Amino acid sequence: MSTEVLDQRLRGFHDAGVADVLAVVDYLREPGDTVIAGGSLTFGLGNRLSDFDVVICGATTSKSLVPLEHWVTSLRVDVWTRSHDDIDRLFVLARDALARPEPIAGAFGSIEQEQQLKLLHRIAFGLELAGPPLAPVSVPDFRQVARDLVVREYAERLRESIWVAGLAARAGRWLAAVSNAREAVEEAFTVVLTGRGVPFTGDKWLHERLKTHAPDLRDAYRRFAALPVAAGECADYVADALALAGRLTGWTDESPRWADDGLTLCKTGDTHVLVAPSSGAGVELSDVEVKAWEDRDDAFCLGLYEQGLLKLMWDKGVSG
Repeated sequence: MSTEVLDQRLRGFHDAGVADVLAVVDYLREPGDTVIAGGSLTFGLGNRLSDFDVVICGATTSKSLVPLEHWVTSLRVDVWTRSHDDIDRLFVLARDALARPEPIAGAFGSIEQEQQLKLLHRIAFGLELAGPPLAPVSVPDFRQVARDLVVREYAERLRESIWVAGLAARAGRWLAAVSNAREAVEEAFTVVLTGRGVPFTGDKWLHERLKTHAPDLRDAYRRFAALPVAAGECADYVADALALAGRLTGWTDESPRWADDGLTLCKTGDTHVLVAPSSGAGVELSDVEVKAWEDRDDAFCLGLYEQGLLKLMWDKGVSG
C-alpha cells in the first residue's frame, strides 16, 4: 500500500490523514528518525474501530515497554519507540532463536512474545511514513527472519493443537477436540500465508487474508467456520481438520511429554491432593485418579492441562 492510499483509508474512517498522525507523534521524534506504519489498516484490512500502529526508530530513541496511546480525532494511534540498537538486537535474537534446535516458544523470554512477533513484522514489512529507510545492520536478511520466526512459532503451536485435538477426540471430549482442531486449521493457514510472503497480522483478519492472498484455500476455510455439536459430526470435523493441517504444512505425528512444574501428590488422612506450588492450587483426587496420575494417563493429564496445571513439552522445535 502507498502512503496516498493509506491516507485515503484513514480519512474515510476518521477524517484525519497521515500528516495529522505525524503531527501528533512529532514530539517523540528526533531529526533523522524513521516512522513506520504497520498493522491491519496499513495492509488494507481493518475498519473504523481498528487502531493504527506506528513504530518510531532512531539512533537515540528510548524504548517504550508498552505502546504509547494517542488520539487523532476518532483514530487511536498506538506508538512503539525503539532505538536502532534495540531493533538490531531484536532481529539478532530472532535469528539466533531460529538457529537453535529447541522449540521457539519463549525465545524472547517474556509474555510480550506475541507483541514482539508483530513488532518484527511492522518493522520488516510496514510502510515508511517519514525518515530514511530502515534496515537492521546485523541481520541483512531481516525480512526473511521475520517471516521464518512467525512460520516456526505457528508451526509449533500447530503441532500442540493437533496433538491435543487428537487426544481429546480419543477421550470423547468433543468441545476440547473441535476447538483445538479449529485452532490447528487457523495456525496451518497462518503458516502457509506467512510462508508465501503475506505480512503477519495476527489471527483476527485470517478470512480476509485468505480471500485476497490465497483464494485456493478459502473454500477449505469454510468447512471449519462453525463448530459442530453432534458427536458424529465432531469426529468428522476433527479428522478433516487434522488431515487438512497435515496437507498444508507437511506435519507428521510427534509425541510430547507432560511437564508438571512441581506438581506434588500429598495425602492427608484418607484424602489425596495434587498440589501445584507455582500457582497455589490444589486438586482432590479419587483413588482411580491417583492411579491415573501415577501412570501419567494421557486422558487424565489432559484435564490438568486444560486447568493450566500441566504443560506439553517438546524436545525439539519444528525445522524446515
